[in-house]
Amino acid sequence: MIETLSSAMLAWLLTYAIHSTALLGLAWALTRARAWSPAASDLLWKTALVGGIVTATVQLRFDVRPTGSISLRRDAPAEAARVVAVPEADTRSDVNVASDEPHAITTASIDPAASSAAPPSPRPTTHGVAVLAWAIIAGVLALSYAARRLILVGRIGDRLAVDDPALLAELGRLARDAGLRNPPRLTSTVRISSPIALGIGEICVPETALIELDLEQQRSMLAHELAHLARRDPVWLAFASLIERVLWFQPLNRIARRQIATSAEYLCDEWAVRRTGSRVALARCLAQVAEWIQASPLGVPVAGMAEERSLLVSRVEKLLDGEAPVSRSRRVLALAAASVVLVTVAVAPSVTGKSARATSLGADFGESKTDSGSPAIGALGTNESDSDGAKPNAQRSAADSAVVLALIVRLKDEDADVRVAAAEALGKLEDARAVPGLLETLRDREAKVRSAAAQSLGKFHDSRAIGGLTALLQDSSAEVRKEALNALSEFESGVSVAAVIRLLDDPDAELRHAAAHTLGNQKDRAAGAALAKAVRDPSSDVRQAAIEAIAQLHDASQAPAILPALSDPNADVRRQALDALSDLRSPIAEGTLLGLMRDANADVRAKAAEIAGERSILGAIPSLRRLLDDPDHDVREHAVSALSEIADPAADEALRAALTSKDASVRRNAVEALGDRRQ
Repeated sequence: MIETLSSAMLAWLLTYAIHSTALLGLAWALTRARAWSPAASDLLWKTALVGGIVTATVQLRFDVRPTGSISLRRDAPAEAARVVAVPEADTRSDVNVASDEPHAITTASIDPAASSAAPPSPRPTTHGVAVLAWAIIAGVLALSYAARRLILVGRIGDRLAVDDPALLAELGRLARDAGLRNPPRLTSTVRISSPIALGIGEICVPETALIELDLEQQRSMLAHELAHLARRDPVWLAFASLIERVLWFQPLNRIARRQIATSAEYLCDEWAVRRTGSRVALARCLAQVAEWIQASPLGVPVAGMAEERSLLVSRVEKLLDGEAPVSRSRRVLALAAASVVLVTVAVAPSVTGKSARATSLGADFGESKTDSGSPAIGALGTNESDSDGAKPNAQRSAADSAVVLALIVRLKDEDADVRVAAAEALGKLEDARAVPGLLETLRDREAKVRSAAAQSLGKFHDSRAIGGLTALLQDSSAEVRKEALNALSEFESGVSVAAVIRLLDDPDAELRHAAAHTLGNQKDRAAGAALAKAVRDPSSDVRQAAIEAIAQLHDASQAPAILPALSDPNADVRRQALDALSDLRSPIAEGTLLGLMRDANADVRAKAAEIAGERSILGAIPSLRRLLDDPDHDVREHAVSALSEIADPAADEALRAALTSKDASVRRNAVEALGDRRQ
């Protein structure tokens, strides 16, 4: 009985994971693809949050099994035939081999009847353990949330009823306008910094709001919080917070809760403006409340007026810009949401806890051909997963061992294509017994065989291969040299830096580029001088890689070699040079930096502005002010960010000028910067 219940519960949890991921993922994708009205976004995220619970319950309750649904339990184990191939094996063994050509490997399947085994014994506690683990974690998180709610209640336990007749009369008028039967209770306390809506019938405000806000601002404040109560936002936030913790394995629930809270703030702003008729009063109220916000949060999500400073800026901006909400029929939105839920029930796969008859599985081994027409031994190197009726481990291990030994033999096959295929397959199997054979293959007469062997050795991370791979760095074939270098780049130590440095003079630009990257990853300062020379390489890709590698070495003594690259004809090289000099904290002439702030490339201008801010270059303030009107959005953002880092009256004046920018993000960042300076 307990096992049945645990299976059913686990099935519901897994089904919910599938459905909620689909619905919440769809909501995330839609909101990322375009801007939605707050009402549409609110409905979208609430539907996604609740929809997964509803659809999972409906599917399992009515036993709806769309395509792709699976069962947690099986009546019979599945059977599978495993196929292996080895040459010259004893015909009395379990593996049959026939060789028709000198270089061919012919496969033979093993009789499934001979390898059948008794079905594994059931594990009746597996589902129970999984459900118990979920329940324990969910219980701890839920109790933690409840404890934080109690702490909040205790924190504001000393709140007192507001007895201001004018304020209470205003609240009564707004409540009647909202269609509420009774006006909510109005309280105040010194222990909060922002007005909050509590439960379904209380508004609690900081005492400062009763003193520092004028009547018009107080009216806007009450209208905003009343909208939270009318919309049942405190209840929704509490519900979403519990879902986030109880169904903790779905991380998208956290995003849904935050998006629901964000939409609620915008919608309550709109409601307050419609009821009071004043956008400016609400904006002034929000700005005033922002000055009271304390560094420490309340501990749990609440329907507050200005709990998040980052969201506050965009809300004030939207109010002052007078943006009208995009109106859409709530009936149309609700119908669309219901349709999505129904489609999810109909097509989303489910996981059931009921028994289902397992189907017998067979594994077919099909031969593929290489370009030369020889058998593709690479198919033997793929990792096949065994089904419930797989052969015993001992037999499987013996078969795998036979495959590895057979492929090692084929490394000496007369046909070069067979040797290539064998080397590639051994790389996929990653069996250490293949390393000596592959090392010997590095001396093969065919370049393509040496290349395949080098590529496979890079997957083993076996130090025995470093010597042979290093020798290949001087191979006559550029392709072999590339594969050897790529393989050596997989090793974190033991690689000969001197051998890699020699490749910086290789005729192949792609190889020089790879060598520079490898030297940077090795972080050996012995390569500094050679990389400094590579900064003047004819290839812009090599120059860029060399500069990046010098930065990775953290060797400031090589910084002078990078300075000429600031005037490189390639914009990517100039940007990389700025990045490297910034990382190395190397000095850059003020005139040079100001010139780069006029660069034709936007990325270069943006990076130059960033460095000017980091280094607080006062002489850059006029140039940064000019960049506030740059055609590129990123450059404008870097300019206002740089000005915010320079402590000078001229920078403050430039930030105030940025408040009139046509770019909303520039205005918003300028407001934040000026606000931070007042603190």
